[in-house]
Amino acid sequence: MTVTHPAKRQGLRGERVGSLWSFLTWPIHTLAAVSAALVAVGFAAVVIAVFYRYLLGAPLNGVDELTGYLVVAITSCGLGSALLLDQHIGVDILTASAGRGAKRGLEIWASLCVLACAAILASSAWHTVLFNRDFGTYSTGPLEIPIWWAQAPMVPGAVVLGLAALMRLLRIMQEKTK
Repeated sequence: MTVTHPAKRQGLRGERVGSLWSFLTWPIHTLAAVSAALVAVGFAAVVIAVFYRYLLGAPLNGVDELTGYLVVAITSCGLGSALLLDQHIGVDILTASAGRGAKRGLEIWASLCVLACAAILASSAWHTVLFNRDFGTYSTGPLEIPIWWAQAPMVPGAVVLGLAALMRLLRIMQEKTK
């Protein structure tokens, strides 16, 4: 797999897309950076928990719950970047044997499906977060945080996933005009 940074690609009419593409991708890359930072936070939490448990003999409560919430946030924040940079898991069974036109059609179909799923995810996550915030639901673990805090990253994650799917769709459509 070769990865070309999206800013290096051509625009819809053949011109370089520097600033427009950068403007559209900044939320995606910002959330990817947040995802990377959260990976570091999760790693630090686990290292500290291991240190306390095995060297000090005093296990920390809530680290398992925290890392579970971090996995949701890490995944949600990294979705758009993984899709935009073609670093996601793809199934090549159909596209490997498809011709150029069929492959392009499958890529368009896949982008439209991701866009629809991102819209559904954004809507359902938004309503779930609002419901749990208004209802006042708290986690049952040792952290006892408002559960909507753990669910909130799904909303911007779904929005940037939709933006990445839209940009991917535009990129595929642009390749036809070359």
